[in-house]
Amino acid sequence: GSVTLDDFELADAIFVFGQNPGTNHPRMLGELRRAAKRGCRIVVFNPLRERGLERFTDPQSPAEMLSGGSTAIASHYFQPKIGGDLAVATGIAKILVERADSESDPHALDVAFIVANTHGYDAVADGARDADWADIKRESGLTRAQLEQAAQVYLDSNATILCWGMGITQHINGTSTA
Repeated sequence: GSVTLDDFELADAIFVFGQNPGTNHPRMLGELRRAAKRGCRIVVFNPLRERGLERFTDPQSPAEMLSGGSTAIASHYFQPKIGGDLAVATGIAKILVERADSESDPHALDVAFIVANTHGYDAVADGARDADWADIKRESGLTRAQLEQAAQVYLDSNATILCWGMGITQHINGTSTA
């Protein structure tokens, strides 16, 4: 389904992949600003540093406009290689699946819920388990530690939004990544 404004108000974490809301979706940037101000963690994956995703000055806020102030948006900003998003997703999935498989963190994923409400979990989980860290690092351009940071934000969240733009969908592997 599509994301509503209520979803942004309730999210503990928002993951933004290959998107620049500052120029492509200004309304979303305002929602991200409100979410950041209330403590939502915003994790950005974009090869380019987008100023609006780092800090945002609300043009409708007289205080910010007059003071030159701004709001920090991204709590984490990762710059994968161009086209490395599938490897990023695979790395995060590998961490989550391995945590769910381990007896030390059996609640990392609600596997019963996922299996009951989606299709293909076993194939995705097996693919993540089989993925090699050297390949993930080479293809994503990110370190395992960086991917573990992102995965931890997801694990700490009770309500997460994943959103992406044409930076994902316009690649050859865009459908697989999404």
